[in-house]
Amino acid sequence: MSLSEDTEIKVLAAANRLEIPTEFHEGVRTNLDLLRSYATLIEGMDLSDRLEPAFEYEP
Repeated sequence: MSLSEDTEIKVLAAANRLEIPTEFHEGVRTNLDLLRSYATLIEGMDLSDRLEPAFEYEP
């Protein structure tokens, strides 16, 4: 993990009033990368402006 990745985790943790021990940064980085890949997939979807919003979620 590079210094900039470690710094990003510290900044995000501080913004959310969290204290994340250094030994957990690798796992946090893995999850951040996974969530960003999901966001990229969603942002890449071409949706019509005529779609109705989903008001209820059921897994």
